[in-house]
Amino acid sequence: MARQLTAPPPSEERAPTPTILTSAPAGLAGRIWGAPLWAHAATLAVVLLALVPLVGVGASFSADEGAAIVQAHSLAKGDGWIVDHPAPQVDPTGKAYPLELSIRGDKGTAPFAKHPLYALLLAGADRAGGHLAMVLLSLAGTVTAALLAAAISGYLRPGLSRPSLWVAGLATPLLFDGYLVIAHTLGAAAAAGAVLLAIRAAESKGRPVLAIAGVAGCIAVAVLLRNEAVFWGLGVGVTLAVVAFRRRSKLIAGAAVTAVVVAGLAHIGEAAWFDRLVGGHAVGLGSSPGSGLGFVAGRAQSLVITWLRPGYGQFPGAELALVVMLGAVVAGTVAARRHPDDRRVIAGLAIVAAAGALIALVVAPTNLVPGLLVAAPVVTAGLVALRRSSLGSVGAQVALGTFTVFALAVAATQYVQGGSGEWGGRYFALGLPVLVPVVLLALAEAGARLDHVTRRVATGGLVVCSLATAAMGLSSQADTHRFTAKLLSTINRSGQSISAAGERPVMLTTSGAVPRLAWATFDRQRWLLSDRADLGALTTRLADAGTERVVLVTAHRDEDVAAAGPRARVVSDDHPTGRGTWHVLVLDLPQAP
Repeated sequence: MARQLTAPPPSEERAPTPTILTSAPAGLAGRIWGAPLWAHAATLAVVLLALVPLVGVGASFSADEGAAIVQAHSLAKGDGWIVDHPAPQVDPTGKAYPLELSIRGDKGTAPFAKHPLYALLLAGADRAGGHLAMVLLSLAGTVTAALLAAAISGYLRPGLSRPSLWVAGLATPLLFDGYLVIAHTLGAAAAAGAVLLAIRAAESKGRPVLAIAGVAGCIAVAVLLRNEAVFWGLGVGVTLAVVAFRRRSKLIAGAAVTAVVVAGLAHIGEAAWFDRLVGGHAVGLGSSPGSGLGFVAGRAQSLVITWLRPGYGQFPGAELALVVMLGAVVAGTVAARRHPDDRRVIAGLAIVAAAGALIALVVAPTNLVPGLLVAAPVVTAGLVALRRSSLGSVGAQVALGTFTVFALAVAATQYVQGGSGEWGGRYFALGLPVLVPVVLLALAEAGARLDHVTRRVATGGLVVCSLATAAMGLSSQADTHRFTAKLLSTINRSGQSISAAGERPVMLTTSGAVPRLAWATFDRQRWLLSDRADLGALTTRLADAGTERVVLVTAHRDEDVAAAGPRARVVSDDHPTGRGTWHVLVLDLPQAP
């Protein structure tokens, strides 16, 4: 048991009552469950690998992945950080550079230099095994983060280590993020490592000075992988400062200062790093659109999206079922806290929650859920079940305190639209392996007050909800992969139809996501990204330069065709079905008389 900040009352000094979360099953199942933690981590890795063919790795879910992959390809081939403009002669100002949100400096433009460490890791993975190896790097992050969640649980209640590993790995958005080529899972592992070592330092376990050095290293790595990790360093620092004040410990106070200073220095150092890579005077290309909302309204909207929203409005029936699930989870947990003897109500709400999750999965298995509390019902139940008694140990206080400061800072600074297309508030993913042990401790304490049958029904309901939402997340990701692959196949086929031997076809689009998603064929095509207002001038310059045909990829066919100007004539129109209104057009560009 972790050291207490203050002596607990006598009623809390008794050994914890075994619950379904902390007690091992009997017989063969018990022996399997009692296997070493590393064996559980290895089994989790096997499960994640087995899901790879189902999720698919031939296309990307997010355009951000494409930017990182194009950068990694360039590094892996030895071409360096700069990815040249594909058609500078028709775009001398560089305004139509195809990869939005790139960084431009005196040396040129780099698609993903904002986190050079991650790009270098991806380049190494690319050399080892291509895109699949990049995905495996993310999956390794999920397994590592889950293993560290289990290690943190050892400081809260040892019996929670195995449940924490499986919940973090399969019942949180870290499962979904494991199949993305974005550094969420690696950042989460580094963040969890920082908290684990911070707890060791606060508990004066082993050699505190080494633990503090480890905290600094983990925070630095996290910041070099994810922007929001700066707030993680702040969270660790603030929480350790509170512990230091209570303990009157100069050593822990030093650890608190170190955490904040290292986070700031890593952020500044990274900016200097990518500035040097692109030759100085670095500027970002493109920006996120404004919402027109004030600060308070914008914060409220982003919080609703990233914590509560059950979908993006495509499947109202499924979203309603998920709202029912969330309501039943909250109500059932409240009932378990306040009226643990009311077995029928608790069990009934658990069944309603499970039914809502299953109905949502059946009605719309590809529904994308941006709200964290909807995507991770175990986290929701644990937060509702949280009591002051759950925070008696230093470990629990450091873990929850760090996540709280981090979450508040992210909520105050994230985009109004959240992370756009996402599963479970992706900017909060860093904190999940640290939050899981705390919420499971709260659930274990709440379950200890229930009778055996009610506890099993309530736990079964949460398991069903978690499995259903996990299946929905992976199904939505796989569906996006399939559609993106279909769209890109159509684009590639149209490009090949207009290209002469040895020439790269010119591809136009007004959508910033498309050239980045086309990472697999990017080197074989000449992409140009244009505003609609500039599209006519761009096609005129292309025609004057001798380009006879181009491919135009658009989600707004009539508007973009009109904007392309009178010299552009539609030759063919492919319309991949399945999602949205995408059109892949071949345009003739007649030469001027």
